[in-house]
Amino acid sequence: MSQVFCPVPQGRGAWLSLKRAACGGLLGLACLGAQTPLALADEVASQWPNRVHSFDIPAQRLSSALVAFGQQSGLQVTVDAQWLRDHQSNPVQGRIDSLGALSMLLAGSGITWEYNDGVLSFRLLAEAANGQLELHETLVLGNTEENSYQGATVINHKAVQNFPGANGDITKLLQMHPAVQFSGSQQSSNNPGEIDPADISINGAKFWQNNFMIDGISINNDLDPGAHGYSESRQFDAAPSRSYGIALDADLLEEVKVYDSNVPAEYGGFNGGVIDSITRRPTQDFHGKFSYALSRSEWTKYHITEADQSNFDSSTDEQYTPEFEKTTLRGTLEGHLTDNFGAIFSFSQRRSTMPLNLYDNNYTSPNNDSREDQTRQLDSYLLKTYWDVNDRLTLETTLLKAPQENTLFRANYLDSKYTNINGGQQGAIKATWEGDSARWTHTLAYTDLYSSRRADADDIINWYYSEAKNWGNPTSNTSRSGEGSFGNLDQTQKGLDYSLKVDWETLRFAGANHAFTAGLDLGQKKATWERKETGQGVSGFTRDNGTSCANDDPWCSVSPLLNGTTRQWANLRTEYGAGKIQVEETTWALYAQDAIQIGKLGLRPGVRFEGDDYMDQKTLSPRFAGDYDFFGDRSTVLVFGANRYYGRNLFKYRLADGRQAMNTLYRRATQTSAWVGSTNLNTTRFSTLDIPYDDELTLGLEQRWLDTDFSLKYVHRKGHDKIVKTNVRVLGEDPLAGYTTLYTKYTNEGSSESDNVSLTITPVQPIRVLNSLTSLQVALNWSQTKDAYGSYDSSVDADEYDNSDVIYKGSRMPYNELPASDFNRPWTARLSTITEIPQWNLTISNFFRYRGAYEQIIDTGRDVDVGGESLAVYDVAKVSPAPTWDLKVKWEIPTAKEQALFMAVDVTNVTDRVNTIVSSSSTARTTYEIGRQYWLEVGYRF
Repeated sequence: MSQVFCPVPQGRGAWLSLKRAACGGLLGLACLGAQTPLALADEVASQWPNRVHSFDIPAQRLSSALVAFGQQSGLQVTVDAQWLRDHQSNPVQGRIDSLGALSMLLAGSGITWEYNDGVLSFRLLAEAANGQLELHETLVLGNTEENSYQGATVINHKAVQNFPGANGDITKLLQMHPAVQFSGSQQSSNNPGEIDPADISINGAKFWQNNFMIDGISINNDLDPGAHGYSESRQFDAAPSRSYGIALDADLLEEVKVYDSNVPAEYGGFNGGVIDSITRRPTQDFHGKFSYALSRSEWTKYHITEADQSNFDSSTDEQYTPEFEKTTLRGTLEGHLTDNFGAIFSFSQRRSTMPLNLYDNNYTSPNNDSREDQTRQLDSYLLKTYWDVNDRLTLETTLLKAPQENTLFRANYLDSKYTNINGGQQGAIKATWEGDSARWTHTLAYTDLYSSRRADADDIINWYYSEAKNWGNPTSNTSRSGEGSFGNLDQTQKGLDYSLKVDWETLRFAGANHAFTAGLDLGQKKATWERKETGQGVSGFTRDNGTSCANDDPWCSVSPLLNGTTRQWANLRTEYGAGKIQVEETTWALYAQDAIQIGKLGLRPGVRFEGDDYMDQKTLSPRFAGDYDFFGDRSTVLVFGANRYYGRNLFKYRLADGRQAMNTLYRRATQTSAWVGSTNLNTTRFSTLDIPYDDELTLGLEQRWLDTDFSLKYVHRKGHDKIVKTNVRVLGEDPLAGYTTLYTKYTNEGSSESDNVSLTITPVQPIRVLNSLTSLQVALNWSQTKDAYGSYDSSVDADEYDNSDVIYKGSRMPYNELPASDFNRPWTARLSTITEIPQWNLTISNFFRYRGAYEQIIDTGRDVDVGGESLAVYDVAKVSPAPTWDLKVKWEIPTAKEQALFMAVDVTNVTDRVNTIVSSSSTARTTYEIGRQYWLEVGYRF
């Protein structure tokens, strides 16, 4: 008999999602295991507080009755779908304790229960002639703890452990989610040595407008989240940043919740979606695990274009990594020190080493090293405690540290190493109080994020090659021997956040059940940009036949040069002055929603009201979702919703104003003359902005048919007040003292529109073949996004600002109706399967993905004359379909009771398929995705 696991909601107002009784609509992982004896009722009662609730559950189908039980008790239950079929429940009315209510509900059904205090949940078991059948966890992808109105899914710990090719990367797990899009260049074969998690777009929104959370606490880095390309890494005034402030290793997680539509009023600060990473709770007994994983360039198939091959073979920077070695070391210790106090400590250390050339064209310097390693390291450390203080109060504390260091160098330069330091730390305490009529959850958190840089030198000097400056490449076009680096830079974001959430007991009012939730969020953040030491960028040099350097000039050298002269001295330099820019922000939010059940109709109206003093804006976000259960058993459900989501304004907009004024440009006419300086003018001016927002409409259908769950959903998004940059001439503003003539400003002229259709198909029961069990899910999506505007730092000209017409594929249309240039695959099909063979202790996971062919928009850079108008021309490049198959095989060798040695092999792109990537530039540059790649992991658990 197939056994499955379904999580049932904790928390008042939550739905016991047995409308998918065998994790329907979800991807399951089937497994077998040893039998466990049923706990006695009096033992359970002693472990679980004998809480009394008001129950009103009429006799009905058992699946529907358990929905009501979960809603009214707030308990989590595991269930075997086979034993729900054809069963009727007993009525339960009045104020009774949860255990008594569950016993009354199940009386005579042949189903009993077992309490699991480790996760505060019940398991339902079927009585059989040979005793009780234990149910085993099978859930991989499914609904969250509440009736999410098709808006939320969960990827649980089993999925994290078994998804092929993830290796600690949380965002890679989201490939199975039909609402998530990845950048076209995310899997480039040019640089597989990187370890950064990928950027993601949800329902067409910008990738920096998601709300990343850990245990319900935001970790968004709003310093400059769109800046992490090659050029952003090589500036005096900026250091790369990422939208997630803390790149937590996925092995530390119990589950990942993804809210992509019909998002509850509890969540704000996003235009795309919410990704909440829930860290694990400690087991009751002492356990641990250690593992080591490895991948390298020798285990990787590269696909390099002919145009890129020479750059690849002689690579000097991270754009091409022909050699790499990546490793991951993990460890976990967990358990309970007392019956009511437990702790878990986990760590993960990810490393990547990429040997590269120090000089162009494979030049070997006789006077300096010719090879250097670029390195990446990404760590995660978690200490979490749980304390059941008494029957009503629970305290959770979390200490999290996740630093990331990317060490790079500048090609053809001496002493040019620098390290970009990202990540941060977070400390949080959560107190949950079970009151007589409501659950009160208080959370207080301190978060310290950074996107900073540490460099070997404060100055960059661009010497010509000479006998004295002889470490460079004399055969290159420039024949330079540069030295130095970009200096230290601090970009920090520190914040203190408090939240209160109140979940009231379900009550009966005006002929309906109401589950009311309300809450308060308060936050204080301080963001800084600071350069503590003055640096020099010495770029202009004069070569002459001088014989000495007067005044102990550090930027003068007497030594024969390649052109026959004897001296070089600097005539132009920029002094990057020390200075600091700071912005503080106080935010607040109030929200309320009511989950209403009127017979077969469910409604969830809500509203979120929030404000800040950074942009001095106040916003009101109405949220509404509903469903209609046609037959009262969750077999056919119509889902609908209308919502508004306000995003965030980045600190970058303020921190960019004033940097250039700290810099001074110096010139001199001769080696002995004085330097004459002129203060730079600011190029960007800050002004207050509206908060970008998206309006959403959803319509969906959930259907159980032939023991299979089908979930069809349509989401329409309309984006308003998106941030773009333009200059004051376009805005029609007058020049301003202290700013360049064409200084730029951020404005709210951007817009977007997207349509998204998804279908998931999931067999309710795992498929049994011989001694194996296989769970699977099919997920398909189609999307279309109109978003001509790039990142917030992409400047728009006058025609684009005015939304003038353009020519696209030979037709005339408004500029804002152009398709998005990235995160824009129109349709994708996914098949996920997980097979377990218990007798062999073997698990085999597959992920098949077929991304359909599409037309990549190309900005040609040309204009054409149409009836006397000059219109910009956009064209397309055809991109072929991109099928991939990822595989993971995991094998355990038991060594003792609850102990085992394990080994896992991940193979991504098993067939070594050559998939094309086409950029949106006027040249339509073509590259390829990475080919077949292997990961090997070995470890021991106890």
